[in-house]
Amino acid sequence: MNLRSIYMTLRTRLPGYLPGILLGVLSIAACIILAWIYIGGASAGDIVLRDMAWKKKDEEAISRLLAVPLLLYHNIDGRGEYSLNYEVMEAQFQLLADRGIEVVALDDFVKRLDNPRPYEKKVAVLSFDDGYLSMYTRLMPLLARFGYHVTLFVYTDNVYHSARRNITWQKLREMQNSGFDIQSHTLSHPDLVRLARKGGMESRHKLYEEIYLSKRVLELYLGREVRYFAFPYGSYNLELVDLCKQAGFARVFSTDFGPNIITRNNYCLRRRHIKSDYGLEKVAGLVE
Repeated sequence: MNLRSIYMTLRTRLPGYLPGILLGVLSIAACIILAWIYIGGASAGDIVLRDMAWKKKDEEAISRLLAVPLLLYHNIDGRGEYSLNYEVMEAQFQLLADRGIEVVALDDFVKRLDNPRPYEKKVAVLSFDDGYLSMYTRLMPLLARFGYHVTLFVYTDNVYHSARRNITWQKLREMQNSGFDIQSHTLSHPDLVRLARKGGMESRHKLYEEIYLSKRVLELYLGREVRYFAFPYGSYNLELVDLCKQAGFARVFSTDFGPNIITRNNYCLRRRHIKSDYGLEKVAGLVE
């Protein structure tokens, strides 16, 4: 029975002014319930309808062994808030080892999504975006020391056939042979949401190039399948997610904050952006 039917029933049985008062009380009560849902004790996603009554749904079984943080880095010894000094990067890698956090390959984590089961210990996934030269000169030796798995999302316009200050295809293949997992980050690193909003055939063609062709170019030069795609700036919408599915990507990655829960098997996965001013304790809080 909705508010309107209640009102019509009361109107036929009670004095003229009472139904209006009661309807007002019911409306206020509904607002209080909604406020409690969104501000207080529960979120909208926690409420389910059972036997025509709203109740809080059963708690999802969540533990740290089911929650996997994906850490996102960019550069080493560069400029800006997303570049870390080599010593800081080294200290964060050591932190993972000291805290007993196992660094697993992105492929391993995605397989867990398809066959959900908790890890036996706390794990994390490491990723770097863009494809700076420091990935070859600084990160590759560091990974050799720690034995960590890393996924590198590169945009192909930033990879050269011959260059001293940029990654080249030859260096990228060397990195792949040393254990790097190299995946797509578009051709030219545009904001895909802004591009999609322009509409028209030119915009659609550009989206095709940035999403689908970036996959094919990497596959051509690296000689293997490219399965994952990271949105530039973490900017995405449902249309772009659908285009990535059509392009054949197994998963896509944003910069939304929070861990990934194995039992949810999401297509668009979150990554925790690590900035240059993050201290070790803050990083520890993200992976513990």
